[in-house]
Amino acid sequence: MLLSNINNSQIENLKLIIKENDNKLVIVSPYLADDMKLFLDNFDFSLVKTIELITTFKPRDIEQISKPYKLKDFFEYFYDKYPNVTSKVHVCNNLHGKLYFSISKNKELIITSSNFTVSGMFNNEEWGVRINDDSIVEQALDEVYGVIEYPDVTYFQVKRACQFAEVYSKKNPQWDNKPEVMYDILDSVYSDTDKDNKNPKYFLKPIGHKEAPVTLDEKRDFSKLHQNLHFSKKMPKSVRKGDVIITTAVGAGSLLSYFKVTSSIQMVTQEQIKNEPWAARWPWFLEGKNNSTEFGSKWWQYNLRRQDLLAEFREKYPSEPVTYAGGFTLGTINMGNDKVRLSEKFAKFLISKIEECSVPVA
Repeated sequence: MLLSNINNSQIENLKLIIKENDNKLVIVSPYLADDMKLFLDNFDFSLVKTIELITTFKPRDIEQISKPYKLKDFFEYFYDKYPNVTSKVHVCNNLHGKLYFSISKNKELIITSSNFTVSGMFNNEEWGVRINDDSIVEQALDEVYGVIEYPDVTYFQVKRACQFAEVYSKKNPQWDNKPEVMYDILDSVYSDTDKDNKNPKYFLKPIGHKEAPVTLDEKRDFSKLHQNLHFSKKMPKSVRKGDVIITTAVGAGSLLSYFKVTSSIQMVTQEQIKNEPWAARWPWFLEGKNNSTEFGSKWWQYNLRRQDLLAEFREKYPSEPVTYAGGFTLGTINMGNDKVRLSEKFAKFLISKIEECSVPVA
């Protein structure tokens, strides 16, 4: 079906597939509306479960200053108006195409010349086509996902990018008159390393608690690339960006994944506690980048139990402690602590076991 702005068929069709979608939307557009919150109000996302935005965040470009705020508005719009919708952002800096996917009962796609902007959808003379051929939609979606450079850019990374942009703007008040912005904010905030953290620490952290254990039978998925790692009411001052956190299940006792810390310490808001009451007990959190996504998707199949690995390590290295403090047991974890700092040797031993499971069989 041919769509255009001349007869408003393009915006009306986009509104319709969004309103009828009860699963996932994928919006692919290099340019975004200046006022994203106001622009998003043109659509009804009531039934949507997940919305993914794929856009640009070009280094050494004016986007370094303007794009962070648009992405922040995108996240906050759904947090505030549709809290049950999972919102994600991915970045591809060579992106030029504009595609709007509806992955629901029916798979549909609008390929168009229109960016996700007021001008693109309402003011300019633009044309596109609506496609409902499953094979074409699937091929296009696979190709789009295949060119993503920065998957799953998080809200906290975007907020840090806004801070960088604000600092740059204050130092360069005429930035919008200059064609060149010598900055690459996203690469910095997306990184899981810290140049000042030359000796990263290693921690073992339990996930779940006595009233809500993580069991083998439920097969919970821990493969998400970026995850918030929550801690108790005692602020985890010893953990910083670049440190490594290995997660283990309370209940199953198995390893779940391992992460590099990508953020500073954050605290949940009262609004988050209202939506998720459990967060009141675990108010502090750090964002971590999952370095074992494949393992995390099927950890229950491998069932690497921490006590079994502890016994194996102790047998192999009887004189080597397993904790940084020199201990030979994981008693503090078993007693309910929210983390224990590991010796580097034992931590790398655990990580090697996870990575062995993730190696494809030849």
